[in-house]
Amino acid sequence: MFITSVSEFASFLCDGEHSLEDVLAHVVTKTCLPIHATSAFISELESDGTVTYIGQFGVPVATVQTYPLSFSVKDKYPITDAINGRSTVWINTLPTWPSEYELLKNLPYAHGEKSFICFPIEKRGTPVSVFGIFCKPVIHPDAEIDAFLKSIGNLLSLYMYRYLDLEPSKRKNSFKHTIESNETSHENLTERQRIILRMMSEGQTNTGIGESLGYSESTIRQETIKIFAILKCNGRREASQLYLEHLINTPNFK
Repeated sequence: MFITSVSEFASFLCDGEHSLEDVLAHVVTKTCLPIHATSAFISELESDGTVTYIGQFGVPVATVQTYPLSFSVKDKYPITDAINGRSTVWINTLPTWPSEYELLKNLPYAHGEKSFICFPIEKRGTPVSVFGIFCKPVIHPDAEIDAFLKSIGNLLSLYMYRYLDLEPSKRKNSFKHTIESNETSHENLTERQRIILRMMSEGQTNTGIGESLGYSESTIRQETIKIFAILKCNGRREASQLYLEHLINTPNFK
């Protein structure tokens, strides 16, 4: 059963170019049917140690807006544990997160799933991103399922090699610039958030932005999360792309 699913996923990846969301949709709706997956996402580990959410399929909008989309690899989350330990993290206590994740104690995942599994995607032996998946039933650590997920991870790594090496403007996302369907969304940004968005699009890190504006890195990180939620973007890259392609010439951003 698992071998067939992995083989089918490999064939899918070889069949032309796919957006990140297309790949995640395929993983959820076809490849991971045996473990009753409902949603999945990928977060990227950036060079400054920031972990940033870059794409998803099936994750409820309320969750995207509630959970942090960007944080330090030093923070205690299942995702950072997967990166730092270079291993699969299994959680089957949803909607409650394990007590060791203090930062998640007030953020229950109340959408019916019982399990969350995440593992690092590596490039030349170094974690570059993390794949996370939610499943309906309770799934306990199992050698066969772990091997199945690692096989998916190996295939995803081949895709991510190409994806992460592309310039943001050339990435084939299915992201439809939200500004086109919600022309007033950017007007909800505060002046500080507009400045941060501009600096973000210039490639500056949260730490660098904070030093320039006189705020802590934590404050800038929380502001970026709010920016993503307002613009309905899946992380820094989409927000920067939206700014450069749609907002840079609007009056509020000049």
